[in-house]
Amino acid sequence: MVSSPLRALVGGEEAEAPPVLLWKHFRLDDPWALARRTVEFQRRHRLAAAKLMPDIPLLFPDFSLSSFEQISQLRRLAPARGLGRVPDYLRAVELTRRLLEPADVLLVTLFSPLGLVGLWSGPPGLRQLEAAPRALAHRVLWALGEFCSDVAAAVLEAGADGVYYSCWGQDVLSPESYSELGVPYDLAGLAGAAGAEFRLLHVHGALDRDWGRYAAYPVQLVGWSEQASRLRLEGAGAELPGKLLMGGIEEAWGEGSPERARARALELRAHFGSRFLLAPGCSLPDDTSDDDLELMRGLAGD
Repeated sequence: MVSSPLRALVGGEEAEAPPVLLWKHFRLDDPWALARRTVEFQRRHRLAAAKLMPDIPLLFPDFSLSSFEQISQLRRLAPARGLGRVPDYLRAVELTRRLLEPADVLLVTLFSPLGLVGLWSGPPGLRQLEAAPRALAHRVLWALGEFCSDVAAAVLEAGADGVYYSCWGQDVLSPESYSELGVPYDLAGLAGAAGAEFRLLHVHGALDRDWGRYAAYPVQLVGWSEQASRLRLEGAGAELPGKLLMGGIEEAWGEGSPERARARALELRAHFGSRFLLAPGCSLPDDTSDDDLELMRGLAGD
């Protein structure tokens, strides 16, 4: 297969500049409209991959559930491919793949089980899960783990080259609770992506402790928000051996960001050379302008 910048990075090839990945929500929940906008965005900004955003809610709209008690009803789920709007999301994957060139990389955004809980009910839902009877919490998380794994396998069958897997909760739950309720189910959800060419892990929220646990995750790239965290990319290498890192661009783009972005890109280039993925620490604001996106794209220096 023809090498893309991301394929070259993961394959260990040398390059003059790091690949660049940018993304923001398009707020389009029609499969065809989302596919066309995703490809248009990737081509306009010459990105290392087309990243399909989760703008089609799989089971529930974002922050539509008021408590973990509502989520706790999900102790057994039917096969994922027929649930909620999963078929529409898979259709968006198929359409996006059809519009892309064969050598283009298509990444599909997915959430971990705790990520789904956080997406549906926010940090309060995560804290309520932590306080719930452990047997109940585990039953719900096993059901969500199977669901996440099934969706991951389905998006690969639909034409994705890899997943951008967003895991939540390490900055909300205690370290002990996250080890019990987060890590096993992060891995359960990722199991469906075992055959993917690309597996990118996004640690959502602040990452200030216990980052070494992600060394055991079956992913090639790991990223997080440097704006929300004390941990910088350069400081994680020793505890994440064998992992490539992604980040370097402030997601909360505001006054002074262009100057800071240029300086940060130069720091990362000095430390990693081209062996990292230049990307925002989290999703960019929906109203990020094309001018700002082009400025970010130019930070790679290629």
